[in-house]
Amino acid sequence: MNATSPHLVLLGPTASGKTSCALRFAQEHHLEIVNCDSMQVYRGLEIGTAQPTPQEQTSVPHHLIAFLDIHQPYDVNLFLEAIRPVLADIEHRRGRALIVGGTGLYARALVYGHTLLPANPEIAQRLQREFQQPGGQQVLAQRLLTFTRDPDSIPPDTLVNPRRLLRACEILELTGKPPWELHPKQTTPDSRFRQICLLPEFDSLKERIRFRTMQMLHNGWITEAERVIQEGLLETPTARQALGYRDIADFLQGHSRAHNQDELAELLSNRTIQYARRQYTWFRHQHPGAIAVSTASEAASVMEQI
Repeated sequence: MNATSPHLVLLGPTASGKTSCALRFAQEHHLEIVNCDSMQVYRGLEIGTAQPTPQEQTSVPHHLIAFLDIHQPYDVNLFLEAIRPVLADIEHRRGRALIVGGTGLYARALVYGHTLLPANPEIAQRLQREFQQPGGQQVLAQRLLTFTRDPDSIPPDTLVNPRRLLRACEILELTGKPPWELHPKQTTPDSRFRQICLLPEFDSLKERIRFRTMQMLHNGWITEAERVIQEGLLETPTARQALGYRDIADFLQGHSRAHNQDELAELLSNRTIQYARRQYTWFRHQHPGAIAVSTASEAASVMEQI
């Protein structure tokens, strides 16, 4: 592939319209869609992670969708190991990829570069014990904030996601810096990629999230969640982080503040809106090479020009 035919990267918060936009554009221009979402890689989470439908996946070549069992781990390093041969194969066939997703850390690692970071099992176990103490999560989160020069550089959900919080604290102890300050400070993206970031008005995005949540529940999200929870979802290394499944588990067990499906929809929507707000901040600050657009039609127009 030459410099005049870059891969396209379509980013944006959850429910911003990336999937439908990407599907239409890929069909029109014979592109192959490559997933850049950390949870759509899992089989069995089709509804709750808003995976493209089987019909959509047959209409356009898709890669890295539902290729892992829920018990398998997945992180930025594994993502890079998975996507690089996919892109190499597409390039070998003189094709172009449309990389689509909302996991900003993965996209940034691919486009701007990534450093493999150290690990220490003993430190990790000690931090796990510290986390389990009363108020442990708050103590560790504050520790990270204290050593972070720019709070906007913290990837979405790091301070509230136990696995990511513990890993970041482990790296902090080993290096003296949080992980996001150890990755390359490159602000010019790899020339193989052109980034478009779909950032609709936030009030509009909230309404989209509420509508999509109701659709997902109508389509059987609770039944799907019940099945994968019985299969051990909440004890898995990575898939358990998929948004909404723990809330549905609490609802099914009678431990939720939601007492009916309407209240559950509101709870799930609010949880997703909070996550989308963090994504919004990440994409505005961490992808300086991206062209920001507010509608799917604008995104398609920009991709057309590229």
